[in-house]
Amino acid sequence: MAGLRADQQALYLQDMYKAERESYLESPTKYDKVFKVVTAKAAAGDKSTQILGAGALTRHTAENQDVNFKSPVEGWSFYAKYHTFSDGINLTKEAVEDTTKLGNLLKDLAGTWGTSVRVEKETMGSDVFNRGGDLLGEWVFNGSHTGQADPSGDMIYDSEPLFNLTGNTRSTKDGGTYYNSIAALTLSAANFETLYNLITTTNNRDERDRRITLKPDTLLTQSGAECFKADRIINSTNGMPGGQLNDLNPYYKKVGLMDWDYLSDGAGTYPAFYLGNKSHKDFQFHERQMPEIRFFRDETNLGYKASINVRFGVMIKNWRVWHRGGGTAA
Repeated sequence: MAGLRADQQALYLQDMYKAERESYLESPTKYDKVFKVVTAKAAAGDKSTQILGAGALTRHTAENQDVNFKSPVEGWSFYAKYHTFSDGINLTKEAVEDTTKLGNLLKDLAGTWGTSVRVEKETMGSDVFNRGGDLLGEWVFNGSHTGQADPSGDMIYDSEPLFNLTGNTRSTKDGGTYYNSIAALTLSAANFETLYNLITTTNNRDERDRRITLKPDTLLTQSGAECFKADRIINSTNGMPGGQLNDLNPYYKKVGLMDWDYLSDGAGTYPAFYLGNKSHKDFQFHERQMPEIRFFRDETNLGYKASINVRFGVMIKNWRVWHRGGGTAA
């Protein structure tokens, strides 16, 4: 094999794309169930600004009363940065020319890249939860990109951690104070109810502190023992979990269940569990660029190179979407 013609390289490249995609789809992913996946625009990142509207309606107390016209009010600004992930490998001239199954080698290589892409997306998505309570924030929340500086830095849009505790309340645009994380909780029927009530009766307010309907649809847990606990709480048909057999289980099918083996916050002491809404429009995973695989000749040493790169990021537009029990107290 004196060298590879252009049509041979194109054929190998096509096979690599197919192998990468097949490997990517081998194992089900969870990031695309927890987040709403958005096809991102062609840019280094994204920014959007919330519009709060003009406020409450005015009740007329007399006939022919004038309408009170007001200007719309801006809320928070949300930012997303599209991170680039890449990998590459060198194939020497001799290695290429001395092998009779170069196509198999490249397909196997591309298959491992498919796995790597899936792992990176799962890791970034789960970091939103695993690092969501960090008081110093985390890079995954920093939406600064070319031409746009995220004023919240490593925090979410209101300069608070995604999951904040009672001692570190956050404020709405109208001044109400809230928290969406409760420390030192372990997953139990009583603690599930505590978190559910926090969502539906305390935090069911918008940025103007007006009542809204806020109903979680998913209990998200770490895999293993926490998943089995959740199943006993939500799917028990024999009575109240931990109670008498003739007690009615009020939590039966209250929400759906999902476990994610990438979750790790508080594992061993207070394993974090989360209650919220999967695939919510305000919890976004932006896919800026699908994997691009390149296979080409390096004229400096007559060898060959193969590379892959992909781009994605997250945008958090509403802290109310997910609430946390347990986890780290920081």
